[in-house]
Amino acid sequence: MLDIKMILLVTLSVLTALEVLAERPWPEKVFECQIVTASGASGLVGLQTFSLNEAEDGVVGLTATTLLGNKESAVRVVQCVEQGRGQSFKDQNFQAWVDGLPR
Repeated sequence: MLDIKMILLVTLSVLTALEVLAERPWPEKVFECQIVTASGASGLVGLQTFSLNEAEDGVVGLTATTLLGNKESAVRVVQCVEQGRGQSFKDQNFQAWVDGLPR
């Protein structure tokens, strides 16, 4: 009898967890952010979030790819643009570098 109760409890717990995960909204927007690292290098971070403000707030501390191809932590945001919206970075040299990256 105890085994049946345990099986029911585990089954209900799993179903509840799956229901909660299914209801979680996932962001549909992808942003690319030009950042500055602690060493002063310029770099790029991509992230998926709900808004431009969330992207700008959430990018600091993430790992960026610098212009030299190194991986460093972002400490300051320069600009974020949403992918697929025809936006580009104000810094034309940085935009040219981004355009040359493999996708």
